[in-house]
Amino acid sequence: MEEPIIESFFFSPTNLPPEMMEEILLRLPVKSLKRFKCVCTSWRSLISETLFTLKHALMLDASKATTYKKSPYGVITTSRYHLKSCCVHSLYNEPMANVFEHDGELLGRDYYQVVGTCNGLVCFHVDYNKSFYLWNPTIKLQQRLRGSDLETGDEVVVNYGFGYDESEDDYKIVALLQQRQQLKTEAMIYSTRQKLWRRRSSSNTCFPSGVVLANKSRSGIYINGTLNWAATHSSSSVSTIISYDMSRDAFKELHGPGSCKRGCFTMTLGDLRGCLSMVCYCKGAKADVWVMKEFGERDSWSKLLSIPGLTEFVRPLWISRGLVVLLEFRSGLALYNCANGKFQYPVQDSLSGCRDAKVYVKTLVSPRDL
Repeated sequence: MEEPIIESFFFSPTNLPPEMMEEILLRLPVKSLKRFKCVCTSWRSLISETLFTLKHALMLDASKATTYKKSPYGVITTSRYHLKSCCVHSLYNEPMANVFEHDGELLGRDYYQVVGTCNGLVCFHVDYNKSFYLWNPTIKLQQRLRGSDLETGDEVVVNYGFGYDESEDDYKIVALLQQRQQLKTEAMIYSTRQKLWRRRSSSNTCFPSGVVLANKSRSGIYINGTLNWAATHSSSSVSTIISYDMSRDAFKELHGPGSCKRGCFTMTLGDLRGCLSMVCYCKGAKADVWVMKEFGERDSWSKLLSIPGLTEFVRPLWISRGLVVLLEFRSGLALYNCANGKFQYPVQDSLSGCRDAKVYVKTLVSPRDL
């Protein structure tokens, strides 16, 4: 079989050192990599390697905070029985965003809970069989996680989180089990490598005592190898953040901004372009959006914007160079222009009633390689 014409007409990939060729390919978007698989056998082999797809995903994730390119990113949302997605670029640049429905690619009509996204993989929990699945909406592949079934009783409140432990090259699910009417929280960790759950051992780095996860905490927010949940101290009702370091297998508390305490009745955490974000609802009059520019550094909290008159649940998902913020409401998605204080609604009924929207990066990471 002859090599494709493109190789002989432009250049021969074999003339470049393999390391240089890999560095060039790692900087290309998924759409280009899919096409370049057809250039020659060596490129197809390289782009298909598990290590290459991981490097590519990590590079995109690392550039999230500095890039203003929207095309490599999408938003996944759930309604009660549906999973839908749209491109961040479409939300910002088209009068009516193009929305994709993925029910036919998954398990049909069922209740989906999005646990989290990491390296292009979306982790979701299915109600009827209590199992977890990994799904890459970009390459349309999914995988049920063997041994991930986790039975819990009605007396237990469960908060999940999903992320990547780079020290062990392992994707993990964290389940925080809190007994109703009790203050004790137990942590369970699922390893995609070992295909089993393990109970978090008791130590000085276990889940802090006397801390209750906030009702609006939802899934843990994955930032820099950690999972983070909003919580409160039961004795004082003071808000705090519980952070789980996946590599160190340790919990600790993070403090929010000092000025976001008095008169703030709750807070919502999020991932805003690779930075931990927090929304404080202040005195029933406005919502302040803060970002932690250096993760773990309390003094690095910076107020990004205030939205007057907003007291309902909201979470920022993306912010553009022109300070237009993509916001998640219970009723759907909206764009908020910080300059003029106006809202724009790029989607209508197709994404109404969305819950737990997540931004994901478009990668080639296959859930079947784990």
